[in-house]
Amino acid sequence: MTSRRQVSADLNSDLGAYVKAWRHRLAPDDHQAPRHRRRRRSNVTQEEIADVVGVSVVWYSNLERGVRANYSDAFLDAVTEALRLNRYERELMYLLAIGRMPAPALTGPDPGALDPALRHFVEGQRWATYVLDRYAHVVLHNEVCESYYPWLRTDPSYSRWLFTDADARRRLVNWESDWVAPLLTELRITRARHPQDTGIAALVDAWLETSPEVRGLWDDHAQPYPLRSRRGMRLSGDQQTTLVDVVTLTDPSVNDLQIVSLLPVAGEA
Repeated sequence: MTSRRQVSADLNSDLGAYVKAWRHRLAPDDHQAPRHRRRRRSNVTQEEIADVVGVSVVWYSNLERGVRANYSDAFLDAVTEALRLNRYERELMYLLAIGRMPAPALTGPDPGALDPALRHFVEGQRWATYVLDRYAHVVLHNEVCESYYPWLRTDPSYSRWLFTDADARRRLVNWESDWVAPLLTELRITRARHPQDTGIAALVDAWLETSPEVRGLWDDHAQPYPLRSRRGMRLSGDQQTTLVDVVTLTDPSVNDLQIVSLLPVAGEA
């Protein structure tokens, strides 16, 4: 039987091993601070990373020694940038260092970090297709998608548009039951699956405070909202209703990404 002390020791060991490995994979010429560039090194040093992050070598080296402490989000995010961590590595560092997930980036994850095969699949679809992360950010979409969701040109947050923008109420037929309620259900499930993710809780709280209608739907646990794959939309400048089948593919092993396609229903309105 594994003791709590052993689990804690394993987490400390993992934290140190991962942070050190991430530093060692960096190219020295890209991260050497100015005063260190006179001599060439095979690895980026702790001192160089500390210079970039703006902390003492001792404070940064705590991470590489596996010391779990009350590190600030600002510090961990600065380390993320200095070590050039991707989204998943950032989440792992947060969990190992302070025992919780980071808040989501306001701009969403870097689409460049997505699997090339997924990018090829999405961009190759002839119907509107996009990828949502667990925070309801659109992290990837094809060009066709912008005819349905023009807001994607400036803002990746699907939940912000859906919950707070008057354009969403105009475009989406049965806005409450067919569109808002399903996303709220997904957010409930995500929050339950990731109870340590403060970003999910903060996201839900923000939208509940912003929209009384969304708050009412969230609080009304008894109201049945059947999930309909066939839904109505109004395209830009079009008052007629276009029916679409909303097809969703999920892969929980890939950080809760959902691939969503909007398939027009031929011959119906």
